[in-house]
Amino acid sequence: MSTTPRATQRPKRTPLSSGWHVRSLGFAILGALVLVACGGGSGSSSSGSGGTNIVVTVSPRRAALTTSQSQQFSATLTNTTTTSVTWGVDGVTGGNTTAGTISSSGLYTPPSAAGIHTVSATSTADTSKSGSSSVAVTNLAGVYTRHVDSARTGLNPQEYALTPGVISTSGNFGKLFQCAVDEALYAQPLYVANLSIAGATHNVVFVASENDSVYAIDADASACTVYWQASFIGTINGSTVVPVPPSVPYQSNLPANFDILNNIGITGTPVISAAQNTIYVVAKTQETDQNGNTTYHDRLHALNLANGSEQANSPVDITASVINNSGATITFTPLSQNQRPGLLLTDYANGSAVYIAWSSYGDNGTYNGWVISYDAVTLAQIAAWNDTPNGTFGGIWLGGGGIAADSSGALYLSTGNGTFDDTSDIIPPTAPNNDFGETFVKLDPSSLAVTDYYAPSQTAAWTAQDEDLSASGVSVLPDGTGPSGTPNLLVGSDKQGHLWLINRDLMSRFSPSADNTVQYLTMPNIAACALNCTYSTPAYYSGVIYIGMVANPLMAFTLSGGLVSQSNGVATASTQSAESYGYTGVTPVISASPSGNAIVWVLDAANNGTASDSVQTTLGPAILRAYDATNLAATLYSSATLANDQAGDAVKFAEPVVANGKVYVGGYKTLTVYGLLP
Repeated sequence: MSTTPRATQRPKRTPLSSGWHVRSLGFAILGALVLVACGGGSGSSSSGSGGTNIVVTVSPRRAALTTSQSQQFSATLTNTTTTSVTWGVDGVTGGNTTAGTISSSGLYTPPSAAGIHTVSATSTADTSKSGSSSVAVTNLAGVYTRHVDSARTGLNPQEYALTPGVISTSGNFGKLFQCAVDEALYAQPLYVANLSIAGATHNVVFVASENDSVYAIDADASACTVYWQASFIGTINGSTVVPVPPSVPYQSNLPANFDILNNIGITGTPVISAAQNTIYVVAKTQETDQNGNTTYHDRLHALNLANGSEQANSPVDITASVINNSGATITFTPLSQNQRPGLLLTDYANGSAVYIAWSSYGDNGTYNGWVISYDAVTLAQIAAWNDTPNGTFGGIWLGGGGIAADSSGALYLSTGNGTFDDTSDIIPPTAPNNDFGETFVKLDPSSLAVTDYYAPSQTAAWTAQDEDLSASGVSVLPDGTGPSGTPNLLVGSDKQGHLWLINRDLMSRFSPSADNTVQYLTMPNIAACALNCTYSTPAYYSGVIYIGMVANPLMAFTLSGGLVSQSNGVATASTQSAESYGYTGVTPVISASPSGNAIVWVLDAANNGTASDSVQTTLGPAILRAYDATNLAATLYSSATLANDQAGDAVKFAEPVVANGKVYVGGYKTLTVYGLLP
């Protein structure tokens, strides 16, 4: 049975679509009477209890709940005409405040704390006979941002239901349902637990499409219940507003589906503020007025989580400019700037701010790397930073990841091939030495001023070869992870497959003859990916960095004394998957509980249908896989094993979202949901 919220009954909604399937169960009942008991009432007869032959089965076998949900259990008894049972939790009849309570009809209400509990049904005819079910209760508030947290570690440490033992056992885990949406979901799904919406409390997953739509979908209902859909296209103030047609940003110089399939609307992952009850999203539009004049816009929308309405001061038409060393004004141009990275929400001097970054569409046209920040409440622009004001390029892609923040709020990112000229080693940099293409950069969250940086010694050569640092995302490791003297680290990679550990407290800046950073290594087997290697964001868990490259397995690099093990400058993988992955590799995410049970989840999105970096791909289903975090050679689950578990068609740079016993997978016009099977 599906979970139900503690609050009032859900209002009837019209399903968006449903591709869910039902697994058939075959029962052979020979000489046995099967009766279902929903509580402690007596059966039709008190005789023929059968004693030692009674079998009690509790359904569902497993359940995953947030602290606001309840679960209806039922008990099936065989070999008896007495149907009554006594319900208990963790060995206590009726349960208690610590374990949760269960009614005489089998309705379980969890406690306020997270944990694992056992619901049991005991036959009243023979109290030695009972059945049980495992209940995992999580206090996860939600997944509000790309790669789980603002440090971009990829770790959900509050997942109790999904363990290696559970998902590796056939029949326990699989596809639950699939919902259709109006375009590709390049943006990662986001998740909010216990949201007050539609007159009740529900878990909600939010997805944003390239057709400039945002959906709020019930995270648990197989009927694909849509609470609201916000669309930013149509006839608005007399203008015809549509997503940007695929050929337009490329100006006919590149194939229409070079980077993004079909429409270009919402590409970067939105970000959620629970405090403001708001989801922030950037939508790109083409707008034609009544006189036939066409303009292009990136707009920041702040939407109410409960109903999708625009919050105060929303939307904001994004504009910005900076003055370069020659006194010229460099203006932000939405048409040529690709809002690819996920948005970031973190604190600055006067409150909370939304940080947005841009790259380009296939290195086409004239562009720069931009970061622009807005106050999360007023939506007033705080600051704007252009990474190459005196030059060109320097796109901020981050492999679809996002700007990372440390515990102090400092911002970290990497930039792509572009002008670099800060050889003065002066902080803050001054003109003319203030171009930061092909660099790892640290920014002040209030002013967006560069407060530190690290540029590899080969920056100029790599720029000439289009070998972007920003092809890959960056992750802030927990404070104290690094070796003595450099405890606070940033981890990053690049298109070529290097692996860096960088001192966040002093990033070593630039030397043309040396790379004086904590570690600068090459990852194994980069010959297989031929300098088009890493397009993902690393994940981190319990002293291990996980990363996936093109034409390579998912790899784990264990830190010893704060450093990655290596041999002759090549990082040594402590474990790796049996499967290898095509373009664009995989971005790993990790689920675990405080007691461990860590799982690494990835999406094989090689069938993403795009053709960038000279790799032509076909469009086909993504594959969800799960690995034991301590031994990647152990493939716990693959959606390719069963035809009924097939995901929707893939989009590149996609990563799954794990929350409350379910896994959410965005794809081409689909959201696919996996979880515990009944």
